Amino acid sequence: PPPPPPPPQNKYDVITAFHVIEHLQDPIEILQQLTSLLKENGKIIIEVPNANDALLTIYHNKAFQEFTYWSPHLYLYNPHTLRKLGNKSGLKVEFVKGIQRYPLSNTLYWLAKGKPAGQKIWGNFLDNKILQESYESTLASLGATDTLIALFSKSNKPS
Repeated sequence: PPPPPPPPQNKYDVITAFHVIEHLQDPIEILQQLTSLLKENGKIIIEVPNANDALLTIYHNKAFQEFTYWSPHLYLYNPHTLRKLGNKSGLKVEFVKGIQRYPLSNTLYWLAKGKPAGQKIWGNFLDNKILQESYESTLASLGATDTLIALFSKSNKPS
């Protein structure tokens, strides 16, 4: 086999992976490779779907389950498993936080129609800043947001 390519000359302050990690066959290996590209105080920001999404864990919505558990998603993460991924990759976990990307109109549309994109159909009369903030806050308190965001830093110390 040919020799491995030389290491890159540039190092980075921040590397992001938004809705990528859940598609990778060996996310630990990829995160270790990405870590080698970081400067000494570098950070990796990861965003993934939350396996504890309310549509899966509270509402048990069959249509959303079929939508979520499709083949390109090789892994689903919850806060515990995302922290474990960071630790196993040799990264320090600064935080894992639940965020709600989609508004209540999307959730209600899934429940009523079994389809995504409710915010495009019902959002004009249902969604507003106050409702969205309350909805996200409630789901976050239950650990049931649709998305997780993690901040990892270059370190060999487990958190």
